[in-house]
Amino acid sequence: MQKLLAVFILIGLMLSGCVYVDMNVVNKPEPGFDMSTVHTFAYKKSNDSKSDLEAVLLKAARVELEAKGFVYDVNSPEFLVIVNFSSKAVMERGVTYKRDSYNYDYLSNSYTDIGVVKASDADRNDNIVRLYMVTPENEGLKTFLWRGSASSQGQEGVDVFGKCLVKGALLKFPAANGSFREKLRFGTCE
Repeated sequence: MQKLLAVFILIGLMLSGCVYVDMNVVNKPEPGFDMSTVHTFAYKKSNDSKSDLEAVLLKAARVELEAKGFVYDVNSPEFLVIVNFSSKAVMERGVTYKRDSYNYDYLSNSYTDIGVVKASDADRNDNIVRLYMVTPENEGLKTFLWRGSASSQGQEGVDVFGKCLVKGALLKFPAANGSFREKLRFGTCE
């Protein structure tokens, strides 16, 4: 019996390494600003209703930024990272979702659902993670330095694929500008 259980666990581990996250990525660096002039960052929490998931996504952003040579410095950051996320459950005959908040999306310059959570079992989830790099608030009005987002569709919500979406949005950071497709293996997002 134990050998059979070990075989099933091994098969499950092998299959989980083969799961890919296909995503659409949009990157918008601020025209004329050179991200190589800033080196330290911190993050700013913006969503109290989903603070646990937001903390996980911010930690994933920190790992990606540190891998690119940026330094986390909570005392004197040169820019702040803000993350917004949503996961909308799509049913066969329409959309079923519970909206946590309705905030301004600085990529599309319109109000959108931010922090949307799955309200019921669904055939598909539309997931999105938005990342904003802004100047620290103590310098007066926030100035956007870089904006990016990654979106995907799948059976699972942003609570499962959120780290991959953060990694995808920051994959070509800070140089890439525009829209492109990415495909990441789920196992590389842990």
